[in-house]
Amino acid sequence: MTTESSVSTRRSLVPGVQVVGRAAGLTALSGVVMTGVAALVHGAEPAAAAAVGAALVTLVVSFGTASLHVVASAMPTASLLVALVTYLTQLAIVLLVFLAITRGDLFASVASRGWLAASMVLATLVWTASHLVLTARQRVPYFDLPTGGEGR
Repeated sequence: MTTESSVSTRRSLVPGVQVVGRAAGLTALSGVVMTGVAALVHGAEPAAAAAVGAALVTLVVSFGTASLHVVASAMPTASLLVALVTYLTQLAIVLLVFLAITRGDLFASVASRGWLAASMVLATLVWTASHLVLTARQRVPYFDLPTGGEGR
């Protein structure tokens, strides 16, 4: 009799990739809405700033989360460490790009910088909420049940 599980501990990437794709799509959609509102209210430059902000958040967070899914499927024991490092890296990248944009001459007007920041905040909130809801709806077991009956 052996105590080893016949089920592999490696997880499939498909559910994680689907969640990342859907969350990225919803985040991009919020960026499109924000860009349209900025264009109607203030014009082309604030609309471009809103588009850049939403695209930045969508790309950075999607890439980081997809990378985390790859590591978690290959080495589940390392996923917490990779999640923490990924989160800090994402935060640093978004903050550094935001600082570079606001300190440069790319979006010089106050309105453009406001739309950039607002778009980044909205995209982050939409990503977080959609990723949370979509992940919670996935039917992924937390553990594998032993085969061959109970009570042995």
